[in-house]
Amino acid sequence: MNIYDISKQSGVSIATVSRVINNSGYVAEKTRKKVMDVIEANSYMPNVFAKGMSTSSMKTIGILTTNIRDLYQAQCVYYLEQELKKYGYTAMLCCTGDELAAKKEHVELLASRKVDALIFIGSHFVEKNAKDNAYLYGASNNVPVFLLNGLLRHDNIYSILCDDETGAYELTRICLEKGAKDPVFIASRDTFSMRRKFQGFLKACRQYGIEKDDSAFRVFSEDPESLDASYTLLFDESAYDALICADDEIAAVAQRAARNHGIRVPEDLMVTGYNDSVIATIASPAITSLDNRAQYMCTQAVYGLTQVLDGKEFPEETMYSGKVVERESTKRT
Repeated sequence: MNIYDISKQSGVSIATVSRVINNSGYVAEKTRKKVMDVIEANSYMPNVFAKGMSTSSMKTIGILTTNIRDLYQAQCVYYLEQELKKYGYTAMLCCTGDELAAKKEHVELLASRKVDALIFIGSHFVEKNAKDNAYLYGASNNVPVFLLNGLLRHDNIYSILCDDETGAYELTRICLEKGAKDPVFIASRDTFSMRRKFQGFLKACRQYGIEKDDSAFRVFSEDPESLDASYTLLFDESAYDALICADDEIAAVAQRAARNHGIRVPEDLMVTGYNDSVIATIASPAITSLDNRAQYMCTQAVYGLTQVLDGKEFPEETMYSGKVVERESTKRT
């Protein structure tokens, strides 16, 4: 999709399309709407990189995160910046939030700063609606795009991710092996990464003869108070005996909520987290979690980025395995 296609589909001149895109000159409201309808229907994104890039390297890499308060994303930012320094690059950080429009705006901002490449942290940047990923495709047409723990197949997009399906499978298997009969999967959002984890959860349940469907995938708010309320409803609903949580923060709140309801961990309820953050180690009891090797992922991303910028080959998809770290929250005797 380019300006010529938009002109053809909307039935107006290329000059008119240009005025609409650049918001310059007079365009009748009816005509503007006609052009915008075509743009939105095709998820067209003006090629700001073509305007902003120069032939010389700025030795600057754009890093995008949806929520810098998220411990996992914050750790990745730290590892990436430290690794980039080793290769003489500086980082420009953008915290986009979850709205698609804001993600597009930040990509355009980084384009205007003439970055050499983009690193997106997390699968939150990969939209469920395929056409909404046009902003990523547009960026990759001009600079290398690296997705950390997200997967998108397109030229000049490189995905580096942990095998979340196997990781969640192993965490679930540990609980089932120790006697759990009614586990449930808890996440704070429904993303590509979360769905891969849920597939691992379902696989383990099937292996142990436990029938589960999408109703076992529970999405709770990240807000601590709302999270507490969600767990209250969950515990009132059923006597679940294992909570497979998508990250350590959710798992820690789960344990607190269980304690407030007189539910013992791990005697009555086993709990697992994910990411093996400091929260998993300081929680009481300490939480069984998956070390998804965030530092390794970031190191690989920066190495791959330097290879691509040097004109060398690098795999478009790299998947590595994590490691379960078992602690007291699943050590049922």
